[in-house]
Amino acid sequence: MNDLSKLFSTFNEKIVLTDTYKENIRRGRDTLREKINTYYIDKGLIAPKHSSQGSFHMHTAIMPKEEEDFDLDNGVYLQGYATDQTNWPVPTSVHKDILSAVEDHTKEITDKDTCVRVNYQGNYHIDLPIYIMGKDELGKDVAYLAHTTKDWQISDPKAFSDWFTEEVKENGKELRRTVRYLKTWTHHNSINLKGITITILASECFYSEENDSLILLGTITNIIDRLEDDFTCCKPVRPKKEDLLSSYTYSEQQTLLEDLKILKNKINDAIYDSKNEREASEVLIELFGSRFPLGNSENKNSEDYLKTNQPESVGGKNRHYA
Repeated sequence: MNDLSKLFSTFNEKIVLTDTYKENIRRGRDTLREKINTYYIDKGLIAPKHSSQGSFHMHTAIMPKEEEDFDLDNGVYLQGYATDQTNWPVPTSVHKDILSAVEDHTKEITDKDTCVRVNYQGNYHIDLPIYIMGKDELGKDVAYLAHTTKDWQISDPKAFSDWFTEEVKENGKELRRTVRYLKTWTHHNSINLKGITITILASECFYSEENDSLILLGTITNIIDRLEDDFTCCKPVRPKKEDLLSSYTYSEQQTLLEDLKILKNKINDAIYDSKNEREASEVLIELFGSRFPLGNSENKNSEDYLKTNQPESVGGKNRHYA
């Protein structure tokens, strides 16, 4: 068995957002917040509240490469409206307000169905989804998103962030790293799997072990078993009935499962079958790209893992790795 702990630790350091990059993003975000607040105050309205959300807020974002774009979500929560939707403005109207507030901030600003997007030259963009707090059918407080084609839609990103924070408390920071590894794999290999789906599947299928390579292998195994039994991924917060995998055709389902099995088997080969750390790292570089470090050929496989006809015990059930 190859001990790949140091390699994965270095890999995580290379894919996590740098302090400089985070500061640039925060500076752009804060400037937009000031522009939006000033616009509303000048109109005699209450300034919105703001909340960072998504991978940046949950610390699962990965550092983009030069050809990639980073996405930061800044939720704009409009104030001064009753929970009764009768007097709420139409979504297209609030989108126009936000567009006016950030006009000419950068050269490229686009109005999308779910947000206003501000593109920056430093290979990142900031999305500005717009919300009003209301009541659901049970009378509970919930955020509604201004969707230009679907009206006001229940969407609760803060609840999702809170849910993930609890998952991290239960499973440890290893969960965040596991999400980053899987995101890097999907980016490097153009795998059809969104970040939010990865986050949910990794959390619900998390496999606790002593080091990141074994955690990743066990978690992927659990995800495959889960999707083979039931190819769905529903949000753990409202709207809970929203299946993030519902749009996949049967062919796309099979392609994703095959991609996951290839990932699992190659990680298994790196851990157990590669002769040394360098050979193992070459397998992992193929999976994750050049940011995965090259290992040392002097660090030999300890060979304390012997292949047998008996299955490994992974994730509480007996499963073959290959």
